Amino acid sequence: MTERPLPPGLTGDLDVVAFAEAELAAGRPAALITIVGLDGPFSRPLGAQLAVGGDKRFAGSISGGCLEQALTEEAQITMREGTNRTLRYGTGSPYLDVRLPCGGGIDLYVDVNVDRAVLQHAIALGRARRSFSMLFDPASQRSSLRIKEQQVEAKPGEFVRRFDPKLRIVLAGRGWEIVAMSQLAQTTDVELVVASQEAATLEFCQPYADQLIQLTVPKAWPDLPLDEHTAVACLFHEHEWEAQLLLSALRSPAFYVGALGSRQTQQRRVEVLEAFGATAQEIGRLKGPIGLFASQDPRSLAVSALAEIVKVRNETQVRGGAG
Repeated sequence: MTERPLPPGLTGDLDVVAFAEAELAAGRPAALITIVGLDGPFSRPLGAQLAVGGDKRFAGSISGGCLEQALTEEAQITMREGTNRTLRYGTGSPYLDVRLPCGGGIDLYVDVNVDRAVLQHAIALGRARRSFSMLFDPASQRSSLRIKEQQVEAKPGEFVRRFDPKLRIVLAGRGWEIVAMSQLAQTTDVELVVASQEAATLEFCQPYADQLIQLTVPKAWPDLPLDEHTAVACLFHEHEWEAQLLLSALRSPAFYVGALGSRQTQQRRVEVLEAFGATAQEIGRLKGPIGLFASQDPRSLAVSALAEIVKVRNETQVRGGAG
């Protein structure tokens, strides 16, 4: 996939940590700012982070843009003083010139003493697609940041920020639907895998995909990277390619499995899966027809299917207590 630089406010969670680590690696100061308290509605959740360099460059998003400038200025002051601090904006804040359009208040911890080795550990875990927790004491004037490789509950006086691997989407099939989904998915900071029996489809998807898989015959499916943070979208027009893939995906930890086609196609698909030995519980996981709304062209299908994938992922994370 061709790498394209993202605007700083659209970088992924792990990219924020990587920005801070890169600044430290270059011998420059860096601040890691975390939302540790919220009163009332806000555009970003608890744990959202912003990394700021000594030249005011930054990565991440704390708000829709109403706080970033103020925070980069505060980060410069904190870096010069060398002492971590907690800032309050909105209700109860001393910063009368900084208002939150959504009301309420927000507390942010500015850490300017981060241990680079801790950040490197976090980055290594994230790139290996392993979940981890970032823990620290928001009252500490020195950095207490540490990493745990399992989900943990916050103790009194402690803040826990949960990191999960980025969304991976496996697209399998051929034609313009898979090309449109690849193009749109690439803009949403996902890890994208495309599997197809058609060379032209793979060629069109190459600029957007992290991995391309050439399929040969329907009964010779390669192993696919399917973990609990992976969605599988089956976009074949020739349905003889589907059964083995769908059965494997439904029996995997993948949080989402969907397939293209009409309701009649879905019914035939279910019958084939039952003949292959799929259980009612496994078939119950299958989304079909794919997408949140009906669509009759490749681009609207891509929007519909990706919206459904994100919706299911968000619901899964809420049930699992992911941060």
